[in-house]
Amino acid sequence: MQDLTFVVGEDRAVAELWEALGSASIQMEASCTFPRLEGRVVHVAVKDEDGDAAYEALRQAGFLPMDRRDVIIADFVPRPGAMGEIARKLADAGAKVYIMYMATGDRVVIGASDLGKVAEILG
Repeated sequence: MQDLTFVVGEDRAVAELWEALGSASIQMEASCTFPRLEGRVVHVAVKDEDGDAAYEALRQAGFLPMDRRDVIIADFVPRPGAMGEIARKLADAGAKVYIMYMATGDRVVIGASDLGKVAEILG
C-alpha cells in the first residue's frame, strides 16, 4: 500500500481531492484529514498498483503531495487500547512509526522505518 500526504488550503479542497480520485476510478483504502495552522493535511492510502495513477490524477487536479511512502494496512480488533498496544509493540521492536491511522473494515494504516518488522510483529 502507499500513503500519499497532501496539504490543502481550505476545507472544500479536501472534497475536491477525494472527488479527483473518484473521477480517476481509484479506490481509497483509507483516508484521514486534520487541520493545521493554515489549511489541512490529508492522507490517502491506495493499493500499490494505484499509487502512480493516484499521484498523477491528483497532480493534474492541482494537488502536489508533501510525502509519499509505503505503508501496511493490517487487520485488528478495534477496542479500547488496541491502537496503543500496536504502537507499543512497534516501539518496543524499534520500528519508528511515521504515520498510523484507522482505516475502514477494522484495519489500521502504518508507515514505519522498517515495514518488514511491522509485518512480522503484526503477523
